[in-house]
Order: sequence, then structure tokens, then C-alpha cells
Amino acid sequence: MVEERADLPLRRHGEYRAYILKKSHWNTLDLIYHISRSIGLPLSRFSYGGKKDKHGLTSQFIAIKDPRDFSAKGKDFSLESRGFMDRPMGPSLIQGNAFRVTIRNLTGVRPLETNLEEVGKSGFPNFFDDQRFRSTDLERGFFSEKILNRHWNGALQVFLTSAGLEESRSERERKTALFKNWKDWPLLLTLASGPLETGIFSFLSRHPNDAARALHQIPEEEVSMRYAAYQSHLWNELLRRLIRLKIRSMDEVPGREGGYLFWRELSPDMLGYFSSLGIPTAGAKMSFSDELTRSLFGDILKERGLTLGAFRTRALRKVYFRSFQRKVLIIPEDLKIHGAGIDELHPAKMKWTVSFVLPRGSYGTMLVKRLVLKPGRS
Repeated sequence: MVEERADLPLRRHGEYRAYILKKSHWNTLDLIYHISRSIGLPLSRFSYGGKKDKHGLTSQFIAIKDPRDFSAKGKDFSLESRGFMDRPMGPSLIQGNAFRVTIRNLTGVRPLETNLEEVGKSGFPNFFDDQRFRSTDLERGFFSEKILNRHWNGALQVFLTSAGLEESRSERERKTALFKNWKDWPLLLTLASGPLETGIFSFLSRHPNDAARALHQIPEEEVSMRYAAYQSHLWNELLRRLIRLKIRSMDEVPGREGGYLFWRELSPDMLGYFSSLGIPTAGAKMSFSDELTRSLFGDILKERGLTLGAFRTRALRKVYFRSFQRKVLIIPEDLKIHGAGIDELHPAKMKWTVSFVLPRGSYGTMLVKRLVLKPGRS
């Protein structure tokens, strides 16, 4: 269960109506698309502060630029009005997220209790988790890296042929066919699915060498998601290199775009260093806390044939790379154990329930990865 906590500037009247959106089996964007179609309002009228995935029960705030009350209940969701605001919903209004998690299929809980004690003292690394890379197909590469290298045809190919984590087998096969027949635009037009692909392949059938203009048909939201995924990948890679330099003993958990590295306990010096350290996400203007992180990031860019200046790109509409600081180490607040018991879903096994609060942008799933580490894996 995930509950978004926010400080909303509610008014008796306003241009925006604020809602609490409760859901399960929906990710935020798909559900907003569904509500948008149901009430006949364009997506541009909707705003939110963060994306929640479809696993578990979640609640979050959204706003609709329309004073009418669209409160409703539907399949696996409810939308309830909370009042008015003079501004859209956004990340700056979010204070954090409260989690309540039950971990199942356990042979015992003592290792988790030990891990929880360690996290309470030394925190955990604030990696972007796999959810951030759902639309990324690592076999195809990163859309944004192609854009930054001004490889327009390659960027378009990555966008249209990448298969995300949750796509069906038939959809993956169709995208493989798109990849194998790339640049045969008339054939690809027959394989197109939906108006976006149809529009792009139709344009390329008439202008076969103009991938740069074809890219402009991609919606801004889709471009933003892929820019954010690449920024997150570079940030994660920098943190991985920093941990390997600073920490002697660690555990590695496989991840979609690279391994996630966890320390067990930190010395007072390392705890002070990581607690005070922020790393900027990639952008043309970045502010580094020390020369070590600046140097490591320079190495990462050099390996990819990039420079900081490349991030000034305005190749696609009004979307661009904004740099922001992200804390390296997180110590959860209100970390509590709610008990252990028999797991009714797995006979002869146990379950263990814990709750905690994390700041905006930190992943509860990353903390769970840390809590379930087996003793002595380092």
C-alpha cells in the first residue's frame, strides 16, 4: 500500500479541482488516459505530482483544470474531490510517500529484522528502480542517447521497435518485425498499430529520408518519459561507480539497467559523506558537490561519446533535460514492524509486515530489495 502525502493549497473556489485517486491494477498514466476519455476532457487538463505503478493499492493527488466535480468509482479505482486550487498538481506539492508492505514466502524473519536495524542506522542507496525503465528495451538502447548523438533515424527506430516489460508476446513479435524491416516504409505502414505509428510510417513513405521531422510526431509526454529514463540511468551509473570506490564490502542485486549495490553498515565517516551528498541528474548545467562525482560523470559521458553541451538539445518540441539534485542516501522515517505470522498464501512459510515513509522520488521497492538481502552475501 502506498499513500502519497502532499500539502495542497486548497481553496473554496479555484480554476483547478483537486482529487484523491485511489487505484489498483492501474498505473497512473493509463488510468488518467482512461478518465480523460470517459469524461471527454483532453489530457492537457490533467496534472499530477508523481507516477504510481499498478502493483498494490495506491493513493495519490491529481488535479483537473475544470471546476466541475468528476468524482467517480470505476473498475479498480475511485476519484474523490478534495476541493479547489489556483494551480495544477505538481511534484513540488508532494511531501513524501507512506508505505505499508507485507513480505511473503519467508522461512524466517530474523534476517529481515537485522537488515531493518542496519537500514535505520546507515540508510540505503537512493537508486532509481526498475519501474523507471519499463519502456526501455536495452537490446535497442536508449532513445535519448540517440537524440543526444543526433542520430535521428536511430532514435526513431528505438522508439518504435522497443518492447517494454509488460508487452504481450504478439506485440513483441510485431515490434521485432518492425526492426527487421526497418526503412521499408510501405511495408511498415501495413504493420503499424494505432494512429501514432500510422502517422509516422505514412510520413516516412512520402519523405523516406526525413526521420528528424518524423520524430516531432512523438507526444511530449512520451519524450519526457524517455529523457527521464536516460537521466536516471546515468545517475544510477554514477552512484554505482561511487559506491565501488568508497565501499569495500557490498551486495549486488540485478536490475533492469544495471546492478543495484547495497552496503550493510557505514562507518561514521562514510555515513557523513553519503548523507550530505547529492548528485545532479544529467543536464547542460549541473552542480556537483565534489570533484570526484564531477570526474566520474565526465568519464561516463566520454564513454558514450557525449559532452555536457549535448544536453542543451531542443531537438524535440519543448522538451529538454532539466537537472535536479537527488540525495544519495535515504534513511526511512517512521520505520515500524507490524508483526510476523503464517503466510496464508504459502503454506509452511511466514509473512512480515513493515511500514515506512520515504521522501518524494524515492522507491519503496528499493528499500524492500535491501530488507530481503540474505545474510553474508557480500
